[in-house]
Amino acid sequence: IVNEAIIAEEDKQAVEVVLDELKVSESIKKKIREEFDHVLWLLDFDNRGHDIFRQWYVDGRVFYNVMLDPNNAKLGIQELRYIDPRKIRRIKHVDKKKSDKGVELIKAVEEYYLYNDKGITEQTMQGVKMSLDSVVFTPSGRVDQNTGMTLSYLHKAIKPVNQLKMMEDALVIY
Repeated sequence: IVNEAIIAEEDKQAVEVVLDELKVSESIKKKIREEFDHVLWLLDFDNRGHDIFRQWYVDGRVFYNVMLDPNNAKLGIQELRYIDPRKIRRIKHVDKKKSDKGVELIKAVEEYYLYNDKGITEQTMQGVKMSLDSVVFTPSGRVDQNTGMTLSYLHKAIKPVNQLKMMEDALVIY
């Protein structure tokens, strides 16, 4: 699937941005194309495109930390660092207060990403707070209706594959 999705040729890029339907000036389209090419260069997409797509396809989500130069933000994105999806979670705190009529009112909403190098579970909700702007999140678009968790396109196939691996390992042992 990965080989069919990402086709790399020597004289062409594997992906490109198409702005034919976008109703903006040509100078803005040119800047968008330049920034798109810069992001592809930061990701080393020519060499790592297959790996990036495979990670997204299997996990159903990809996270990148966007690194900017704090002294000169006009330079734009300097680096994109991959974040393991098991080690980051989006947190949303909603502060509510009751009005004098008994209706709950939303006082404030705080959203951020929580990163912990050891992984995040329900018991360990501690780690480094990261702003929403500093993380790029690319989901598969599939969501479990019961848990709200992002699913991959291979979600139904992963469990039987893991069971097959365990059976093969047990067969070799015995």
